[in-house]
Amino acid sequence: MKPINAAERKSAYMYFLIFLVATIIIITAAVFSGMQVPFRQNQKLQEKIGMLQNEKTFAENFAIKMAETKGILDTVNKAGIQAELLDQQITDGIKGLSAMINADTTIVKSTYTNIIQNLTELQFAKKQLRQASSASVEMTQNMQLIESLRSQLAQANNENMMLRAMSQPR
Repeated sequence: MKPINAAERKSAYMYFLIFLVATIIIITAAVFSGMQVPFRQNQKLQEKIGMLQNEKTFAENFAIKMAETKGILDTVNKAGIQAELLDQQITDGIKGLSAMINADTTIVKSTYTNIIQNLTELQFAKKQLRQASSASVEMTQNMQLIESLRSQLAQANNENMMLRAMSQPR
């Protein structure tokens, strides 16, 4: 005994199977992608953390090198110190900082470049200050020499006047 609508039942059963398989595929894909998204996010976050750690390490190394250079800059104008030798050390420190910036792929290169520019300008200002202070010392010595010579001249003029007064007939 075959039912009258066997063909319709068979086609309805096929549609049911097709929709069942499609639904299972969609649900499986949703679950799979739902599990993959957190793994991808985790991977991206790990990369960002790595970049930030590299940036932090770079900033710490840069700060240490900058502090060393600044320490030398602070002592370059003290009395009794070989300024030329310290100037060379400062220049080497600034070159080292520049090399650090060029070698690294830091995000804020402009900030570090500005720091290096400020250190260079400070070094130049310290040189000018040393030159001005040495010129000031020279000028003070010259002024003292002028005063000494003026007093000697005044003394010589007095002696000359006394000798003229003594040599004039009375």
